[in-house]
Amino acid sequence: GNSAFYYCKSLTQITIPFSVTSIGNDTFNGCSSLTQITIPSSVASIGNNAFERCSSLTQITIPSSVKSIGNNAFERCSSLTQITIPSSVKSIGNNVFKECSSLKVLRKK
Repeated sequence: GNSAFYYCKSLTQITIPFSVTSIGNDTFNGCSSLTQITIPSSVASIGNNAFERCSSLTQITIPSSVKSIGNNAFERCSSLTQITIPSSVKSIGNNVFKECSSLKVLRKK
């Protein structure tokens, strides 16, 4: 749900189970030690600010099941260098990659 792991600063990696269909608003916001996350193909949406301030996250692959990415979803992910966005994503919110100063590669799968 929303804010489930909000500011869990010691969380380094997580595998989301296939029973999860959406990543809620602020779910991982402020998880500054999170370096790796596996998003399953059951996830259809990524909420607002879901990964904001995940400053250790370096790359992420969004599965083709995802249809929407909320506002500020990856804002201030300063170590994010690579993200794969599939063509299934029909809606991308405002400021999704704001202050992602290391992001150089933005690929469409």
